[in-house]
Amino acid sequence: MRRFLQLFHRPRLDREIAGEIAAHLEEKTEELIESGMEPAEARLAARAQFGNSTAILENSREMWRFTAIETLLRDLRIGARALRHAPLFTAAAAATLALGIGANTAMFSLIDAVLLRPLPFPESRRIMVVWERPPKSVVTASLGTRHHQNPVSPVNFLDWRDRMRSFEGIAALNGPLVTSEFFHVLGVRPLLGRTFAASECGPNGPPVAVLGYNLWHRQFGGDPAAVGRTIRILDVPHTIVGVMPEGFDLPFAHADFWIPMPIDRAAAEDEGRYLTVIARLRPGVSVARAQAELDGVARRMAVERPVTNRDWGAGMVPIDEQVTGEVAPALWLLFGAVTFVLLIAAGNVANLLMMRGAQRQREIALRAALGAGRGRIVSQLLSESLLLSLAGGVLGVGLAVGGLRAITASLPTLALPRVENVHVDARMLLFSFALSLVTTLVFGLAPALTFARTDPNAALKLGNQRATGRGGRFRALLVVVEVALSLVLLAGAGLLARSFLNQIGVSRGFRIDRILTMRMFFSPGRYWDDRRRGRYVDEIVHRVRGLPGVEAASSVNLLPMTGVVSGSGFRRMDRPEPAPGTQPTADFVVVSPQYFQVMGIPLEHGRDFDEHDTMATEPAVVVNRAFADKFFPGENPMGKRLGLNWNVTHGVIVGICANARQTSLVVAPQATLFLAQAQGPMYIGALVVRTRLAPLAMARAVQEAVRTVDPEQEISDVESMEQVVAQSVARPRLESVLLAIFAVLATVLAAIGLYGVLAYSVTQRTREIGIRMALGADRSQLVRGVVRDAFGLMLAGLVAGLAASLVLTRLLASLLYEVKPTDPPTLLAVCGLLLLVGVCAAWIPARRVAAVDPVRSLRWE
Repeated sequence: MRRFLQLFHRPRLDREIAGEIAAHLEEKTEELIESGMEPAEARLAARAQFGNSTAILENSREMWRFTAIETLLRDLRIGARALRHAPLFTAAAAATLALGIGANTAMFSLIDAVLLRPLPFPESRRIMVVWERPPKSVVTASLGTRHHQNPVSPVNFLDWRDRMRSFEGIAALNGPLVTSEFFHVLGVRPLLGRTFAASECGPNGPPVAVLGYNLWHRQFGGDPAAVGRTIRILDVPHTIVGVMPEGFDLPFAHADFWIPMPIDRAAAEDEGRYLTVIARLRPGVSVARAQAELDGVARRMAVERPVTNRDWGAGMVPIDEQVTGEVAPALWLLFGAVTFVLLIAAGNVANLLMMRGAQRQREIALRAALGAGRGRIVSQLLSESLLLSLAGGVLGVGLAVGGLRAITASLPTLALPRVENVHVDARMLLFSFALSLVTTLVFGLAPALTFARTDPNAALKLGNQRATGRGGRFRALLVVVEVALSLVLLAGAGLLARSFLNQIGVSRGFRIDRILTMRMFFSPGRYWDDRRRGRYVDEIVHRVRGLPGVEAASSVNLLPMTGVVSGSGFRRMDRPEPAPGTQPTADFVVVSPQYFQVMGIPLEHGRDFDEHDTMATEPAVVVNRAFADKFFPGENPMGKRLGLNWNVTHGVIVGICANARQTSLVVAPQATLFLAQAQGPMYIGALVVRTRLAPLAMARAVQEAVRTVDPEQEISDVESMEQVVAQSVARPRLESVLLAIFAVLATVLAAIGLYGVLAYSVTQRTREIGIRMALGADRSQLVRGVVRDAFGLMLAGLVAGLAASLVLTRLLASLLYEVKPTDPPTLLAVCGLLLLVGVCAAWIPARRVAAVDPVRSLRWE
């Protein structure tokens, strides 16, 4: 350690060693004087006996040296001086690397926060999310990309809990309602107090609650005495028994508090599928083994209860995959894209170094002539590359921080899971530093090795002539690779852009202009009775309709474009009852009158719901065109009666509306049943209000109207319908924008690389061009030669890029909507764009050729 510290205190070390030598000489001189010698003679004798003090000083220094480190520090000092004398080159190279390193650092931070960091649960890889798998006859596109993941029925959950031996624990949840094993499965102990006892989760258990860390701080200021106090939840007083630690949450089922969820087997027989289930595998049990056991249990349940379970299965997904599975492919593809950007940036800097090295051949040759070996020359040139990389890394971190802030600020909460964990930390800085070191080898090694082989005699014979340069083929190859990589990125960006435009341009089936939305939950404590709940919602809608500036108002249980929909079975009552488990299914939406008017969904036949549709009348049903065509082909469904597996057991079709998309823009309209809110009221709902003014300008008035009906009614997610739709496509928009940015960066860098190669070639050939012009060569012919060189490089890059694109763009297939990965118009368009960029890059060097003065060019010597 002392030797290492001495690296930074060389002058003091030299003084200490010189002082010690002087002390030895003085001591010996005094001994000789005491023996009878004269002082002058004693000093000479002491020096003779001590030896060469200069050699001893050097040997002592060597004992305190780290040769490799000191050599590196010396090379860095020399490299810094050389770069300081070439400010334009240094700035261009550092800025180029900053773009590549910054983009990679930002993407790494996103991937690290979203995909790589484990969830905050002990041994999270043993935690599974368990779903039911619907039969093929039930699966519809409205279930989304994870069509095999269906919520679980309470009875099936109880059977899994009783029969599964592969699970150490299994729990169910529905929003903040959880069973007693919930906290045990996740493996997290409370910060204060305790979690639920099994007895508290029974049908008659006491009302208790566990608070989340943030709610505890908001409501109780972080007071430990909050445990034991009472808090009102859903209008029922609950005793607080515990507080969970900071960061405890399920990303796909967020809650601020948790209360027990009793499940009574007898009562649950008639309930639908609405539970989310999590389980912890026993130690040593593999996912495959647990899945095999779960399949066997599901088969037995299908035999025992065919009405509800026929052809249904079950599956499990690791909790990490459940949280990030949908975004992981896009993030890894974007990371691959920024890697291409970094390679192009590194190639550009390598080209710059090759050009600069060609201009420094005489300097390198002089060093070699004075005794510097190839290793020392390579070391010196690599030290300059290292300094450029570190400078690019520092600038890149700044760009990454700014880019991450822009990304996180532009994303809605649900567009990217765990995005709140993205921040600057030691891992990000370490990645940036490591990337800088790797980049040094990528772009610095080839130029260093090339110019370390410089022949001193040949280089020094050039005198004051311009160096002819070396590595021309290498520089041309770099440009070809840059063009190819740029084409791959442009093709990917073009495909994602077309996909995004297809999504936002699709026919939604409803309007989004001048619609205000807000979501509500109707308290079971006050509105447990269906009739009372129905009247309550009707009163809210009636008050809102009476506001100035409101054209129409309604309610809907599940707002369109939020990714969720309810579904259930039904049967035609004019046909024989189907066999158990074979009932057809459809999406169910519960709305108030004027819903179709607010959303701009045309009624093709029949009528809308009205004030006559109440609990006292036969339930009315409106179906969409997809439902009519699928279940009543060639028939008129008007007046037909349906048996329903809902809180409404039957209904009569009174209207047919046009198709409209419900879950997302990429899911085609599905067969849908609309029920009247007054006849089948739900506990969740959203207001949809068509206004004459800007929607958000009416938000406060609408909220006040709601609270005149119930001052304690909570309202959330107050947005315009335009915002709701925009958030539904936030993720594909982010993917297309980021890839477009990376593609533009790559294209600009490739153009700069092409320009640099052509400009340098023109500069190196100025004397040759002057001679040819003096001998009568036509200027236009010389200009065409430069353009021909540019097109040769571009065409080689385009051919390589097209071949790579045909393979790599297939990785985008899962992210594309109504566009093929090998879409010919997109590929042709990006090829044309790159050719245009190549023409622009060749234009300035070509003009320089046309402007060469033969007389001046021949005066160099």
